[in-house]
Amino acid sequence: MYKDFDITKTKLIIWDLDDTFWEGTLSEGGVSFIEDNLNLVEELTTKGIMNSICSKNDMLNVKGEFLTNGYVKYWQMFLFPSINWEAKGQRVKNIIEAMQLREENVIIIDDNETNIKEIKYYCPKIMSAPPSQIKKIAKELYLVNDYDFEYTRLKQYKILEAKNRDKLLSKSSNEDFLKNSNIKVCIKTDCEQNIDRIGKLILRTNQLNFTKNRVNKDILANIFADKEKYDSAYIIAEDKYGNYGICGFYVLNKETNCLEHFLFSCRIMNMGIEQFIYKHLNSPGINIVPPVSSSLLGESDWIELVDNLDVKQKEVKKENSLNILFKGACDLYSTINYIDGDCNIDTEFPFWNKKLVYVSAHTHPAFIEQTHRLSHDELMSLTRTFPYPQPEEFNTEFFNPKYNVIVLSLLQAAYRGIYINKNNGHYAEYGYINCDVTDENNWDKVLASIPEQYKEANRRVLAEFKKNYTFAGNPPIELLMQNLKYIRENLKPETSLIFILGSEIKTDKTLEGYDGVCEQHIILNKYVREFAKNYDNIDIVEITDLIQSDDDYSECINHFSRRIYAEIAKKIIEITNRRLNAEHLFLKTEQ
Repeated sequence: MYKDFDITKTKLIIWDLDDTFWEGTLSEGGVSFIEDNLNLVEELTTKGIMNSICSKNDMLNVKGEFLTNGYVKYWQMFLFPSINWEAKGQRVKNIIEAMQLREENVIIIDDNETNIKEIKYYCPKIMSAPPSQIKKIAKELYLVNDYDFEYTRLKQYKILEAKNRDKLLSKSSNEDFLKNSNIKVCIKTDCEQNIDRIGKLILRTNQLNFTKNRVNKDILANIFADKEKYDSAYIIAEDKYGNYGICGFYVLNKETNCLEHFLFSCRIMNMGIEQFIYKHLNSPGINIVPPVSSSLLGESDWIELVDNLDVKQKEVKKENSLNILFKGACDLYSTINYIDGDCNIDTEFPFWNKKLVYVSAHTHPAFIEQTHRLSHDELMSLTRTFPYPQPEEFNTEFFNPKYNVIVLSLLQAAYRGIYINKNNGHYAEYGYINCDVTDENNWDKVLASIPEQYKEANRRVLAEFKKNYTFAGNPPIELLMQNLKYIRENLKPETSLIFILGSEIKTDKTLEGYDGVCEQHIILNKYVREFAKNYDNIDIVEITDLIQSDDDYSECINHFSRRIYAEIAKKIIEITNRRLNAEHLFLKTEQ
């Protein structure tokens, strides 16, 4: 399924509950909380991204489910929860308006495609995600480098929530949306063939079970067999978004002209189907047993009665089989904002972890190679020795065979310092490429920002580091070629690899650590170009060819104007589409 969200632009996530936030349907039995979703709500709140709920359920039951399971903390993290049995489109719109947000900064997570389409009818610019992409949201949360440990934003929205609570209760007609949904129903009488499904529907439905007449399979079989007395049928529904399978059932006692069973699944609530079927049966007698969440009065002239529909739900489209990974620093982070297409795009960029440590070494080719080559225990041993790489440095999907294309930026290799352990050959990243910290002549520079009382202790650390490590070079040509060879030969041959090469055009704009990087690019790029000639599945994007003036740089030689990022995106799109022989990617319009 195409990814329809950007976590970096997200200010609010609105959750569905049944079969989304938790497993199961609350109104039809017990549910089971998904621990990862609870944790994600807390992480989102810490990042300043708010959470809300839009669910077809009973508010008291939902709240009770949280509280009785000891999850009051998480319940309090949800703002403006809209939990009732009304259609979702206007409710989501009300939540966004009450929170004074723009719909393009909101993600709706829902397992029901019809709900998402309805919501998009009211909120055309809203982002969306099915439950299968919740893990992707969690994985990409590192891209949000914002923290709100005091929950300041949550507290502010709680005040706003108190002021707007009544507004959330406002109702709006869903008729226009329904008229455009091409809703079709068919009534089938071969109930014996589907007795198991009908039996479950009778036992599990509540909110749209008008008669609450619970019977077992044997009684049902007798009813179905007595054609003289009973008119029994099940209902299948379908609209332009999908097929809902068997979603309704009735038994009409022909002797009394009364409905003994009349029930529908809550997943078709607010579509007008129960009213349509009741009127189609000429409004027979019925003893309605409350509570029910719908009235049988009203017209549903947007529904078409057809002779036949498939009993089974339509097969859900498989997630797109095309997968692309972008791995690199801020150059690619900005570039992907210009790329769109019918594919799954994954990213591995630098990020701030929970300890507020900036994690970036994992984008260097040496670390990519090392993460794949070494065992887990060997990798974890590195986290206990200076310069202490974070455990997150080794979390990668880089060598996952699912990727058709991998875009790897080599800009990191031109300015970060890499060192090789003299005893075991393991790599460590520390400082900048233009300052060899194993050279004692550079120690005063390295320790310049350290308070005087701590300098001696840090000198001892550097001395120990010097004893165990050797500088890989400025630039580390031999190591980089070794890394790239390992990377290429350990990816599946069908995977297309795209390298991003740094600019060879100088600029006076600079930041700490970037002095002389232009010269490093010139040397590194030469070797990478020669390396790429040995493979027919490697392409290169030359940033040098895209630079027109110094205005194309921002801050330093590795930071660029929006035009350059758009041009890099164009090159990636062109290469990818050519390699895959189809127009999978396209350029987004200016953000």
